[in-house]
Order: sequence, then C-alpha cells, then structure tokens
Amino acid sequence: MKKISRFIKIKYIILLSFILNYYAFSDVVLDNFNSSFAYNEIINLTKYSPRNAGTTNGHNAAIHIYNRLKSFSIDTRLQYFTDSTPVGEKNMVNVIGTIPGRIDRWIIIGSHFDTMPGIKNYIGANDSGSSTGILIELSRILSEINLNYGVIFVFFDGEEGIRNYIPGDGLHGSRYFCKNIKESNFYKKCNAMILLDMVGDKDLTYTLPINTSPVLSNKLFIAARKLDLEEYIKPNNKIFIIDDHVPFQNIGIPSINIIDFNYGSKNGLNDFWHTSKDNLENISEKSLKISANMTIGLLKELNLY
Repeated sequence: MKKISRFIKIKYIILLSFILNYYAFSDVVLDNFNSSFAYNEIINLTKYSPRNAGTTNGHNAAIHIYNRLKSFSIDTRLQYFTDSTPVGEKNMVNVIGTIPGRIDRWIIIGSHFDTMPGIKNYIGANDSGSSTGILIELSRILSEINLNYGVIFVFFDGEEGIRNYIPGDGLHGSRYFCKNIKESNFYKKCNAMILLDMVGDKDLTYTLPINTSPVLSNKLFIAARKLDLEEYIKPNNKIFIIDDHVPFQNIGIPSINIIDFNYGSKNGLNDFWHTSKDNLENISEKSLKISANMTIGLLKELNLY
C-alpha cells in the first residue's frame, strides 16, 4: 500500500507540475496576439505613405489609426499641436488611446507613425510601420481583458528629425505629449513608458541602448528568459539613441526603448534605414510576433494584468 501511495503521490506531483508549466506559458494576451493582423495593419498604414509630419498624408494616417482604435471601442482622441521645425512651423497630431484599469496608475506604450521626409519611394514599413502595427493589434487584445493598471497607447507624430535631430528637431509629438502630462501632474501616476521602434526586421536583434531604464531592462530580460527569447537582445552600453522615450525620461518616468537599430542587408549593417529598402519585403510576421511577445512579457512583469 505504501508503494502504491508513493506512486500515486509522484504521479500527482508530475501532473501538478505539468499544469503549472502549462499555465505559465499559456497567456490570454500572448495567445491572442495575431501577427497576421499586425502585418495587415502595417500594409494599411503604408497606403498613406509618405506620411511625413505636417502633411495631408500624415494627418490621414493619424485619422486611420484613430479609426482603428475606435473600432475596438477604445476611448481615443486626436491631439493637435503646432511646432517649429528647421523648415518652419508644422501642424501635427498625436493619436491617444486610453484603456482604464482597476487602479488609477498607468503604463504608456508608444510608437511614432510618421516617415522621414525627402526619401524617394519610402514607405517606412519597419520605421515606423512595424511598431504601429504591433500596437494597434495589442490594443485590440488589451481592450478585451481586465487590467490592473490603465494603459495609454500613444502614436506620435513628428518623431523624425529633418536635420539630424538638432535641438528642437524631431521628437515633436513625444515632447508635446510630455509637456502636457507634466503640466497637469498626470506624469506622477505613470509607472513606466515602453517605446517600440523598428521591431519588424527579418534579421531581428534588439539594440537596447544605454539610455534606457535599468529596472525596465532587467524586467525585459526576465520576460525574455521566461519566453526563451534572450538570444534576440544585445545590450549596447556605448550607444545612446535619441528616440521618443527620451522626453519621458526627462520628466522622471522610467522608460525603455525596444529597438533593432541594425536594419540592413548584412548582420550589423543599417543600410535599409531611411531608404526605399525599408519595405514590406524586409519585415516579417515572425519578427512582429517576437517583438509583441517581448512587449507582452514585459507588461506581465510590470503586473499590468
């Protein structure tokens, strides 16, 4: 009887371990993210190319994103503003989608949607299509579940600099958004800001620049380890990337930039960046899924749901 009892006990432990492991890897957000849907969102966004800040196509791209979020019954608004650039003042617009949570604390998830001006046949499938497509699909899923904290999806206009990001050039949408939440004191309610940029490259490796929150970087590594995605992260302690997470850092919100800054014809090159080679053929659904899983894993570590 003792042998039988011990055998049953061992079987029970094995079964319990299997169940726990199953639920550790089975996740409502991970499981429901559809990379084909995200890819189609990119295709639809690139129909507005070039979508440079302050242009008709740029505004129409913003309205398109607005309508996509509204179709998921997300509280969405257009944030219009005017900012000066090296070529004069431009009228720009951010798209902001808000999903409330159980607690009045917030996580901001961002992407820019504009394209770099002056490039022939440029559609920006990776920069900024990939991050925008992922965020639209992620917003669909998060709008359907109960969240511990609220989420704000922000699609920034005017990220691209015209003259190599001289002071006041580029990051127009994120700087304007941060100015507003700083003045209203809303920034004090924000736990973190997660920025996605250039995350659809077929040859995917995240750069993870030095100017990113150590706490969020650590949580990203924990998430990547749990999802067996560590091989895709290559921290670079020598590179400082000016991107839409910087204005959030400047007002004290822990921020992370999930970016693959080697987008090119060979490993380590960036020769597709800001060229006509940034097209749909050079991104993949697989990379979109990996980037989405990485982001979702980080959100899980931040106890969003």
